[in-house]
Amino acid sequence: MVNRRYLFIEGAKDTTNGDLREGFGKLLEKKIKGKMPRISMGEGKLQTINKFKNSNDSKLLCDLDRHSSYIATDLNEYDLNSKKESVFYMIQEMEAWFISQPTLLDKFYGSQISNKLAIKPATEVSEPDKELQRITKDTKKGTYHKIRHGAELLKLLDVNKLSNDFPDFKRLVECLQYSTDANRGTVLNSK
Repeated sequence: MVNRRYLFIEGAKDTTNGDLREGFGKLLEKKIKGKMPRISMGEGKLQTINKFKNSNDSKLLCDLDRHSSYIATDLNEYDLNSKKESVFYMIQEMEAWFISQPTLLDKFYGSQISNKLAIKPATEVSEPDKELQRITKDTKKGTYHKIRHGAELLKLLDVNKLSNDFPDFKRLVECLQYSTDANRGTVLNSK
């Protein structure tokens, strides 16, 4: 029997306002052919990390909540150095991914909200969730909601652009593609 691979993601399990697990699944399916890993949502960073540490053949996707220069600090703080090749960051928060695709935000919210974004790379926005709340407060869909809107926006992201803009996302996809294909005994071209 083959062990089922897991991807532990920091985020809410509660699906009352939307299903983040489904959103991440739809996003990853765009690139990962074959058997998807089982996605397990944690209820916060520490719980997600503990689940990850107590599993085999798993990956961890979490928020860094600060600039990418703090990755080494985060790995030390949570005692993840021995598994660092299996740890991937959304940088500050997943909302940085949404901010990196302003046309998607305009289309989703039905207005030119991207004009209100600060002119800097999404990876440099220190609190992307608050930035999205600020620019969406007067839209027809209402103020950005982390679960309800986040789950829907994940499904709509351009996965190729995301891979180009966020090295850890690209690395995660390549790692999942390789391990999925390795289970079948062949090598997958990551393009």
